[in-house]
Amino acid sequence: MRNPLFLLLILVFWFTNSFAQPPLKHIFYLHGMIIETQGVNAVSPHFGPYKYIEIIKSLEETGATIHHEVRTEETDFYEFTTKISSEINELLKSGVPPENISVIGASKGGIMAMHISHINKSNINYILLASNSDYTEKTFDWFLHGSVLGIYEASDTVAGKDYRYWINRSKEATKFEELKINTGLNHGFLYTPLDAWMVPAKKWMHNTK
Repeated sequence: MRNPLFLLLILVFWFTNSFAQPPLKHIFYLHGMIIETQGVNAVSPHFGPYKYIEIIKSLEETGATIHHEVRTEETDFYEFTTKISSEINELLKSGVPPENISVIGASKGGIMAMHISHINKSNINYILLASNSDYTEKTFDWFLHGSVLGIYEASDTVAGKDYRYWINRSKEATKFEELKINTGLNHGFLYTPLDAWMVPAKKWMHNTK
């Protein structure tokens, strides 16, 4: 006859695994430069208010844990990106699958996300918003990794360049696609959680088309 304690352990193991929750997702949101100078209630004279809190709330609707540290003018580019890369590695070491980790970078935050993708070879997700320009291509010598979606706005006069340059360079990226949107909001499209970028971003994070 089997030991009752052994049978109890088997039952507990079966019950726990039968109702186990799927692995938690994590999203790192890296905001634009205006937040560094004005804080989370930033308002651009050209593009209006940066609806930072609304963007975070929209991302929270995914059920993921949202990492959204507010940078300041004193934040060092390379120290910050190295820190985020280390936090990603810690999540991976803890057992979080790479496909459950996403980095969304907007404008300067997108440039930071590109640098993270260069230094961190893990196959996590990246969504870049208005992150490319002639300046970016001339300044940085990157080769991106992971699953990357580059979104750019047709009317954006600040950073509205497509991502073909980086797609051609980033041969080790698992996947690298670009999406052109037409909101007519110039660089301000990333200031609000518009469906035009939020919907494809959420699909990319869930590894769906």
